[in-house]
Amino acid sequence: MSGMRSLALLLLAAASAALLPAQEDAGTLPTWEVAAIAENLEAQAAQAEQILTGIRPEKWPQAGAAAYAAQRETLLVELGHLRNSARAMAAAPERLPVVVDTFLWIDRTNSMMASMTDGVRRYQNAAVADLLESARGQYSGGGEKLKEYMRQLAVSVDAQMQIAHEEAQRCRTELVTRPR
Repeated sequence: MSGMRSLALLLLAAASAALLPAQEDAGTLPTWEVAAIAENLEAQAAQAEQILTGIRPEKWPQAGAAAYAAQRETLLVELGHLRNSARAMAAAPERLPVVVDTFLWIDRTNSMMASMTDGVRRYQNAAVADLLESARGQYSGGGEKLKEYMRQLAVSVDAQMQIAHEEAQRCRTELVTRPR
C-alpha cells in the first residue's frame, strides 16, 4: 500500500511540475504581456500581407524581377504561418514550443521580407518599399522581446523540470530503500 502511496506522490509531483509553467515566475514577462505581444505580431503580419498583396512582381518588365513573384507567394504563405503561430502563442503564452515556433517564423519571414523590399524598391516604387520596410520593422521589433521571453521561459521550464526530476529521484530512492 505504501508503494502505491509513493507512486501517487510521484505522479502528483510530476503533474504539479507540468502545471507550473502556467504560473507567473519572478523574472519572466507576465503571460498577459506576452499574449499582447502575440496579438500585435498577428496584426502586424496581417498588415504586411495586405501590403504584399498589392505588389505584383509578375508585372515588372525588368529581367530578374520575375523571381520575386514566387518569393512573394512564399512570403504570403509564411506570413500566414506567422499569424497562426502568433495566435497560438496568444492562447498559450506559457508553452515554450509555441513561443519558439513564433520566433522562428519571425526570423524566417524577416529575411524574406528584406529581400522583397529590395526588389520592390528596385523594380516598383520606393514609397511602397518603405511601407513594406515599416511593416517588417514593426513585427520584427516584437521578435526582440519574444527572444528575451523565450530565454526566460526556457530557464524557468528547465528549473521546474530539475525540481520534478529531483522529486522523482527522491521518491524512487524511498521506494527502493523501504523494507518489504
